[in-house]
Amino acid sequence: MLIRALVAVVLFSTMIVLSPRGVDAQSVRDRLAKDVVVAIVDGEQILSSDLLQAFQNLPRQHQQRGLRAVYGQLLEQVIENKLLTIHGRLNNLAGDPEVKALVKEAEDTIIARIYMTRLISQSMTEESLRARYDELAKNTPSQEEVHARHILVNTEAEAKEVIKMIKGGQPFEEVAKTHSKDPAGPQGGDLGYFIRGDMVKPFSDAAFSMKPGTMTDVPVKTEFGWHVIKVEDRRNSSAPPFERVRPQIARDLGRRIAADILDQARGAAKIQRFTLDGAPLPPPTQAPTPAK
Repeated sequence: MLIRALVAVVLFSTMIVLSPRGVDAQSVRDRLAKDVVVAIVDGEQILSSDLLQAFQNLPRQHQQRGLRAVYGQLLEQVIENKLLTIHGRLNNLAGDPEVKALVKEAEDTIIARIYMTRLISQSMTEESLRARYDELAKNTPSQEEVHARHILVNTEAEAKEVIKMIKGGQPFEEVAKTHSKDPAGPQGGDLGYFIRGDMVKPFSDAAFSMKPGTMTDVPVKTEFGWHVIKVEDRRNSSAPPFERVRPQIARDLGRRIAADILDQARGAAKIQRFTLDGAPLPPPTQAPTPAK
């Protein structure tokens, strides 16, 4: 048990320092606002934010199981971590030089990330996001799009029977709901608008050769099965709506802002570089850029 607890301490403390999620200032404030006590160890409280932080720092495969599935085991690990912390403090480790060095390292990392996060948040206004979107939209080439429905079945015979049913007067959407094995079946086979590259070639070739309001006279075979296709509309696309691409725009703008912040900081700082042997190094020819 003690060995497992020690491993937990190392894993939790290391990942809290290194994980970007561990230093998200807004998420920390949100968690603190909703904190409840989940355990009390020798009079010291363990809060839900402590447990949530530990959960967020677990490997992804464990996170995918969900918090409820790992709650009991995770709570015990956090309790063990708290026990070791209490006993470490009783043994005056808070003043230990090794502890102080690690705390300083963690503090430096957290301060740097929160400082950058706050500067980016201050600069990333709705106006700046819209301006970046307008810039990208202006340079986005127009593409032809098709709005289509389809019915997917396993065999050519089934597809021919579907065509016969629709030509006999049954609504395409209703036949799709009852006969299509595609996930879009319950929505009447509606695929929305798409460009050529969004679909496999036989499907795209058929859909883009049709006029709005028409249906394939013969089934179309792809690797997924046999399709009956109905084209609802065709149009030349423009840039996607702002709200749909807002997260990507924010990431792109955030990287640009971060690069500008670092450039300004470098320009105002006096920086000296040395080799591992202490010999002076010349400035790099190109400053590193933030990781994407």
